Formats: sequence, structure tokens, C-alpha cells
Amino acid sequence: MNRKMNYKDIFYHEIQNCQFQPASITQKTDDPALAEINRLFGLADALSIKNGKRHRKILLGLSIVSTLLTFTFLIYDEVEMYGLIFACAALLSGLFVLGYYSRKSDYHRKYLQYRILAEALRLQYYLSLAAVKTNVVEIMPWSIRKSVVWIEEVLKTVPVAVAPKKHSVLKCWIVAQKSYHEKALIRTEKKNHQDKTISKSVTFVTVMTYLLALIFELSVYQHSTFSVDVNLIRMILKIVLGTMSAITLFTGSYYGKMSLASKIDDHKRMIALYQKSEEEILRHGETDQLLLSLAREYLNENSSWYAYQKKNGPDLVL
Repeated sequence: MNRKMNYKDIFYHEIQNCQFQPASITQKTDDPALAEINRLFGLADALSIKNGKRHRKILLGLSIVSTLLTFTFLIYDEVEMYGLIFACAALLSGLFVLGYYSRKSDYHRKYLQYRILAEALRLQYYLSLAAVKTNVVEIMPWSIRKSVVWIEEVLKTVPVAVAPKKHSVLKCWIVAQKSYHEKALIRTEKKNHQDKTISKSVTFVTVMTYLLALIFELSVYQHSTFSVDVNLIRMILKIVLGTMSAITLFTGSYYGKMSLASKIDDHKRMIALYQKSEEEILRHGETDQLLLSLAREYLNENSSWYAYQKKNGPDLVL
């Protein structure tokens, strides 16, 4: 691929070579403009999912290699297995290769920006289906419009589609998205529980090891002779503490990059928003004012998600 291609050109190049089965927003439509929005959404969605999976694999790889490097150096230092320095060198080289590959592949940026584009297209489809004469570009948060300029350029090329007759979007948009966030919240809370369980276990083992080390050193101080090798016990204690540090490094560089707490808050806010919108629609109907208010909140949440996810790039952790 030509390195001089801008992000918009890269996107169009990738959708031409997309081999994934694109998803659809809703059922097929006879309206050519809506069909084009649906087609472009499916491609952006598929590419975002693909790049997201690859990004998470790189995060996992970097976390595993960083942890192995830390543990290997610990054994090299404490057990005095000096040949392990070559294993450390190999792992360090692998870490830099993974880092270089992650920067060159650009999976993280593509995952985030293609998701922002897909969600903007999804929103445009719903507004058009509801006969709301508003282009998503006009209500996009300024932060997104300035930081990801190429997305606005793509959206401006999408034909403006307004259904001749107002269709209900209560089920296909509001109820469906609320259901999605409810299921996603369960998945995210499960991952967050796993992270907290590991962190609590590591903290417990670390504290107990420090207490054992304290008791052991006091015993050594009070008794001049021991039937066991004192240095061997000290080495084992240091290895246990070092292993706990390595596990903490893994959880921090893998689960920490997922921003699980922020995701949980996002899902809860969106569930509450869709619940409130559903109740208002049942009382007052699907008015343009209500749908536009929901659309702005929808885009603001996407903007917030993009802002904190940008910080979760595949950085080297040593």
C-alpha cells in the first residue's frame, strides 16, 4: 500500500478488499440512498471489528512477552542462571518487533476511527428512516470533526436520504441498542471481575509473602544457626514477590488497556438514556426533537469513547 495515501484513501482501499461478510443495520430497503448508507456501514463495521480483534491480539502478545521478559530476568538475577540473559535478549527483541509491527499495521487507529464512522452511518440511517432532515455531519461533536477530519469527508459523500414516509425507529434503534448495551455490560463486568479477582489475589499473596519474609528475617536475627539454607529461602521469597510483580504487569498492560471501568460507565449511561427515550416515545411519540436529542447524546458518547480509547495504544511496557 502506498504510504502517501491519506486515511480516507486507505479506508476506501480496504473496503475494496474487504473479505468479511458485512452486517446490515436493518432489513433490506428499496431506497438506493438508504441502501448505500447500509452498505458503507456494513463495510466500516466489519473493518472495525477485524482491526479491533487484531489490536487486542497485539495487546495480549505485548503483555505476555513483557511478563515473560520480567520473569526471565528475575530468574537470571536470583537463581544465577546466566544463560537466561540470551533468552532475555530474545524476548526484548520480540517485544520491539511486536511494537514496530503494531505501529506499522495501525490496527488501533483503524479500529477506533472505523467504529466512529460506522456509528455515524448507523445514526444517519436511523434519522433518515425516521424522515428527520438532518445530516449527521451537522451535529457531530467538534472534537471528532477536528481530530478525525477524514470521517467528515466520507460522510459528506454519502447521499442524503430522507424516507418519503416516517418509519418508526423505536424497535430497530432504541430497543435494539438498549439490548446491545445490556449484553455488553454483562460481558464487560465479567472481564472487570476477572481483573479485580487477579489483582486481589496478587495483593493477598504479596502481603502474605512480605509477612513471611519479615518473620523469617526476625527468626534469622534471633537465631545464629539454621538447619536450612537461609539464602535459598530468601531467593524463593524474592522469586515469589517478583512473580507477583510480573502478574501485575500483565494485568495492567492487558486489562488496563481495555478501560473496563469507563466502558461499564458508558454502557450504564446508554442503557439509562435509551430507557428514558423509550418511555418518552411511548408518551409523546417519535418527534424530531426527541430523536435529534438522542442522536446528539449518541454522538457525544461515541466521542467520549474515542477520547479515552485513544490512550490505550499498544505501548511497550517494561
